[in-house]
Amino acid sequence: MSFPTLPQDKANHFVYGAVIACAVALFFGPRWALGVVAALAALKEASDWWQNRKGGSHGVEFWDAAATIAGGAIVVAPMFWQAVSHR
Repeated sequence: MSFPTLPQDKANHFVYGAVIACAVALFFGPRWALGVVAALAALKEASDWWQNRKGGSHGVEFWDAAATIAGGAIVVAPMFWQAVSHR
């Protein structure tokens, strides 16, 4: 039995999303963290698209942004869960 593999690019996006979410949540809370991660993921893909218009060779993929946001969501989900369960 082999485990499914995750392409290195998607793994990098996931880790960057998690790290950014940790940093933002530490100072501004989980809502800001997830919002900032989602905005930065979209901006990164938009930047790749823009660079490609000028002759670059960056891949522009929805799944890159999704992996970044998923990394952030893994970090903030326990924070949301804790906030909801203590009401």
